[in-house]
Amino acid sequence: MKTKLSLLVMCSLMIFLILSCQKDDISSQANAKLKQVLLYSNIDSKDPINIVEEYEYDDNGKISKVSSPMYNNGSIVGTIKYDVYEYNESGQLIKIMNYNANIYSPTGFINLKNTSLTYSIDGEKIKETIEYPMGGIIEYSEFEYQNGLLSKNKKYSGNHLENYTEFQYDKSDKLIKESFYVSDGQCISYTIHSYTGALQTKSDIYTYTTNAHYRSINRTFDKNNNIIILESKELSLASSMMSHVLRYKYYE
Repeated sequence: MKTKLSLLVMCSLMIFLILSCQKDDISSQANAKLKQVLLYSNIDSKDPINIVEEYEYDDNGKISKVSSPMYNNGSIVGTIKYDVYEYNESGQLIKIMNYNANIYSPTGFINLKNTSLTYSIDGEKIKETIEYPMGGIIEYSEFEYQNGLLSKNKKYSGNHLENYTEFQYDKSDKLIKESFYVSDGQCISYTIHSYTGALQTKSDIYTYTTNAHYRSINRTFDKNNNIIILESKELSLASSMMSHVLRYKYYE
């Protein structure tokens, strides 16, 4: 039982990392409000392994809180962590405060991470700063744009560049390639995005040096263009991730 639980926690943590990269896309869904993201072992599974995230909204329809429940035998038995969202007067997301469960805290939770966002006068996100209150560590990302499109994302720890990602688009301004580099300029991996109409339905991730195809992500959308299924397949035995399926549920 302990081994099974440990594997579930590890898998959930990896899914949290994936979802953290998708927050902007999820929060901008125009046709429906996301309610839950459910984790399944494969596309044919009928019962979820876990509820990865649950979403709450403010009076303006913006995400106000994202919780990661503790899920056991089909029931929610607690909360692993939650994020609180703050916005400025213009409706821009400016802060995400992360709280994790901690039995030694009077409230039962401890503030482990705060993310602050800075925008240009044109409304483009130009900086994202992450502070860890308990350790005093600060990380940040800087965003560069060309012709109104994100062209580069540089990630720093302290004042040291750790890695960066470059983005390429087609003539219709659809994102078609992301290339990931370490600080010395060496490309480690790249992602090729494919579309059905305007919808990004497939992403294939490769190692740069060998062009080995090690992950494939397929997305399914409903008739209103809301994502409802994300299937991630690991194609390499050396991968640190696990194949999984996410299903997205929306408020009626």
